Amino acid sequence: MAAKKDQLLTLSQAGKRYGYSSDYFRRLAEKGRLSAQKVGHQWLTTADDVKTFLESREQRGVYKKTHGRK
Repeated sequence: MAAKKDQLLTLSQAGKRYGYSSDYFRRLAEKGRLSAQKVGHQWLTTADDVKTFLESREQRGVYKKTHGRK
C-alpha cells in the first residue's frame, strides 16, 4: 500500500464511506484480503484498495444487500 498520507483512511472512515462495519474491514485486513497496514493500534487503507476489494467481491458474485453503497 503506497499512498500519500492525505489519501489514507482508517477502517472506520472506510466503513462509513462504503457502508460496511470497521470490524468487517479489520477482519479482512488481518486475513490479507483487504490491503491495509497497521500503524500503532490503527489499521489504515486507501479508497483505491477498498474499491479493488469491492470489485473483487462483485466478480465473485458476492453483493451487499443494503442500498447505502456509494
